Amino acid sequence: MDEARSLESSLASREICLFSFHFRMKDRFSYHFALLKKPLGILFALCLAFWSRVLFTGQVLLPGAMLGGFAPFGGQQSAPWTILQWDALAQYFPWRHFAAQSLTRGEIPLWNPFQFSGTPFVANAQSAVFYPLNFPFWIFDTAFAFGIAAFLHSVLASFSTYFLARRWNLSRAGAVLAAAIYAFCGYLSAWALLPTLFATASWLPLCLLLFEKASDDEKPGAASVGLSLALACALLAGHAQIFFYILLALALRQPFLRRKWRGLALLCGSLGLAVSLSALQVLPTLELARIGHREMTPPTPADWNFVVSRALGHAPISATQSAWNWSDLQSFFVPGAALSWGTLNENFAYIGLVALLLGITGVFCSRKAKYSTTNEVSPDKISSQKTSQTPNLATSTPQNYAVALALFGLLYALATPLAQFFFFGFPGVAQMGGTGRALLLWSLGLALLAGFGLDFGRARIKSGVFVPLVFVLVGAELFFNGFLTQPTAPRAQIYPPTTLTTFLAKNSAPDARVLMLTPQRDWLPTEGFRAPKTHPQGILPPNGAMVYGIYDVNGYDSLSLRVYRAFIGSAQQNGPSPALNGNMVLLDSPTQTLLDSLAVRWVVTPQGEPLRTGTGQKVLSANGCDVWKREISGPLRVSGASFAPGWRDGKYQPQSFRLGGFVSLCALAFVAASLGFKWSARFR
Repeated sequence: MDEARSLESSLASREICLFSFHFRMKDRFSYHFALLKKPLGILFALCLAFWSRVLFTGQVLLPGAMLGGFAPFGGQQSAPWTILQWDALAQYFPWRHFAAQSLTRGEIPLWNPFQFSGTPFVANAQSAVFYPLNFPFWIFDTAFAFGIAAFLHSVLASFSTYFLARRWNLSRAGAVLAAAIYAFCGYLSAWALLPTLFATASWLPLCLLLFEKASDDEKPGAASVGLSLALACALLAGHAQIFFYILLALALRQPFLRRKWRGLALLCGSLGLAVSLSALQVLPTLELARIGHREMTPPTPADWNFVVSRALGHAPISATQSAWNWSDLQSFFVPGAALSWGTLNENFAYIGLVALLLGITGVFCSRKAKYSTTNEVSPDKISSQKTSQTPNLATSTPQNYAVALALFGLLYALATPLAQFFFFGFPGVAQMGGTGRALLLWSLGLALLAGFGLDFGRARIKSGVFVPLVFVLVGAELFFNGFLTQPTAPRAQIYPPTTLTTFLAKNSAPDARVLMLTPQRDWLPTEGFRAPKTHPQGILPPNGAMVYGIYDVNGYDSLSLRVYRAFIGSAQQNGPSPALNGNMVLLDSPTQTLLDSLAVRWVVTPQGEPLRTGTGQKVLSANGCDVWKREISGPLRVSGASFAPGWRDGKYQPQSFRLGGFVSLCALAFVAASLGFKWSARFR
């Protein structure tokens, strides 16, 4: 009887504890939600307003007017042209559209049969098939999903910046301002059309926040796992260069932490787990990089000079030489400023004049570092008469770190010896894009400093108008810049069906491929430097065939098969790519033997031009183009599959993907077990 009573008493006590725990957690949640809902609600509303054009008006976040320069869509030389924003139509829309169609059919799109006579697809990290926040592309219409994905990432960037700023003891107003400046800064706004860079950059503040928590908190387990998940998402988002900058930002934070060596150890461990979680993407990408056209050769001084000529503050005077150009500095002050080499994406440092002034104020203002007692006390803490204190951030000097982060990003973007050190000293950096992309770090650092500057101003300007006025001015500048830098278009303007594309989609096949003849000279990068920028001639964007299901021998990819390019380049006098544009394959003078080997049945030329690739019968003349049918001779047939390892029994089954999938599943099981153990421990 005593044992039964003891057991009954124990169970009752456990039920009371669970009941008490439930209501205590409910009270805490209700209290914190009440504190957070106003600033987070403001940020959410700002994100809705910023992207309202592409969420509520029927417009899509794509430069549809640029398609007007291609023959099937009008062939207008007066069509607008921006060399980097064009990638939204040339690469990202076709890729997202193709991935969505494959996933809808229940297939993982390991292989893309429509580019380069067939090429790996998932293995290119920018396909981002496994990135969780790409789900709008798999659910909604692809064109509309660009705007939805941009909105989600703005919410992510703003919320995480807000929590980071609050951890640094900024006021709610200062934290909201910092979050808004980073989420809508010129850098992110200009890159919003290119989703991999924009998505990866959105994870930076959350990674910093979790890194600090893991380093400073007494129990770092949950924060360390969270950091691993955030880093894995940033890696899966698909932009290696921006992920590298995130790692640089975390490494730069480490000397400013209170527990420096602990932070370094946790960062290494979290990074290892993040790579394991994303192994199903990382291993195929490494395999493709090994056999891709961007060979990991040691960089040369000529390579560095080429990068410098396109860096912030430099104007190219030849292919590999540059001169200092002060006019580039207008990107700090002028919304939508056109830079010296023709595109605002690479070197756009705009955050608004008011935000810039507040950021400079934040550099020089002094804040007394001390324990801060929260003004708001939750109900359960009132009852226990305990004072809550935030972690002592005095020794972690977040304000100094923000200054260092901004200066680091600026010096890197200017192609100073700092950037040169990483260019020559770290493998793979030389194969990345321009140094101006490091302005990501400048933008976040200045945004946080602007929050410090606002708090400094509030303490000295005793006026209720000061904070609302600052928000109105900052918002007006950033929203106006967003309007200037984000071209939109009606959905019907994005890859509409035409007589030409319908015919080629119906008649092309793996054994009856298509060659669209586009002169390579029209696709030099220098096209982007001309004023006014004339639209290059072309039949379809190099990856446009993917949208319609046309089997093309050309393509545009940052990681195409090196041997395929060498094979087709050996049969063409001027090589497979335009000069200085090695990511593109454009055959404009192939031999008959090469066309036979690639099983090219259809050749498309601009209307009225003769066929210069042998003989053929004209079967269609439409949309400013002529379609020629040619006879294929010879027994040899070659495709991209001939040069890609991983084909077994007629299916593309790369061992790197299978191994990567296994490693990712093991890592995911470890994370689930860790979180489950921690959650169950709460009830003990």
